[in-house]
Amino acid sequence: MKPATAHVLAFLRARGADGATPAEARTALACDRLAARVYELRAAGYDIESVSERTPMGARIARYFLRERPVFAPIAGSQDGLGL
Repeated sequence: MKPATAHVLAFLRARGADGATPAEARTALACDRLAARVYELRAAGYDIESVSERTPMGARIARYFLRERPVFAPIAGSQDGLGL
């Protein structure tokens, strides 16, 4: 995975339910091609949802959300790792 793609993956994980827009990625990561990095992540098997929204000026932009199940640490003495 390219370093820029790995940075976008970490950024999407950190943003969580807020997702990320190209402008936010540009500001935080200096990533000018968020859609291309999202394409690479999808090709690698990551589930990324995109939602179209409008800016206050009326332009359409995409907001990307990484859909991952939370990773839980096993509880000591648990057989299944879920503590059940």
